[in-house]
Amino acid sequence: MNRLITFFVILFVILSFTGNVHANSSNQAPEKNGDYADIEHPGIRVRVFVHEPKSGRPSPTPTPTPTIVCPLDPDSSSVIPPTGWRLPTNWTYTLNPSSVPSSVGANNLATISGNSFNAWANSTSKINITNTGNTTSINKAQYDGKNIIAWGRTSGSALAITYTWYNQNTGLAVETDTIFNLKHPWFWSADNKCTDANSYDAQNILTHELGHWYGLDDTYTSSYVENTMYGYGSKGENKKNTLTIGDIEGIQAIYP
Repeated sequence: MNRLITFFVILFVILSFTGNVHANSSNQAPEKNGDYADIEHPGIRVRVFVHEPKSGRPSPTPTPTPTIVCPLDPDSSSVIPPTGWRLPTNWTYTLNPSSVPSSVGANNLATISGNSFNAWANSTSKINITNTGNTTSINKAQYDGKNIIAWGRTSGSALAITYTWYNQNTGLAVETDTIFNLKHPWFWSADNKCTDANSYDAQNILTHELGHWYGLDDTYTSSYVENTMYGYGSKGENKKNTLTIGDIEGIQAIYP
């Protein structure tokens, strides 16, 4: 009898961590790469993308005096694969400027996000995306009807985590949230050609994350190193601000 009880306990634990989102009271998603069923919302799944640094652990503070570098912006013809969903024709997003680190600047978040969305919008005119305003309270991913861009605390060494909830029957996204990790040093300059060698460029990383919003996957092999959708980020990098041929062909395949 005891063996039978032990068997069912182990089975329950295994099922609890296999492809299911056990949402808490705030419907917060897991912080691990994967595609999960949302058991509180039948037919809805959530895909979690954890954008890891290429090397190094989080630093406690940004470099006090930035070391400005203006790296090259090489192209790539490697085509980015799709995730399996797409955005509906009209999409909105909400910003949390109060969460932005001072090295980036709260007042710059609207410009950064606008630049990042425009990088993708210039490659497809099929999606109308608008900013619905700001929030001062949301800095975690949760299924709440708002598509959030914010800085917060994430587990591990992730630079940022993007969560996309999508309807597996229609193939349409229903919500997306991107949360940057405050543990890392961040920087942004209005001169998109230059950045800080010792920090992660906010627009560089956000442009990558928004590719997931549109329905593009991460890529990790050497042939994709120059793509915006390459799955690792580096300090002193801003080449992801602009799309490569392979990024453009990837999004145009989803929105022909």
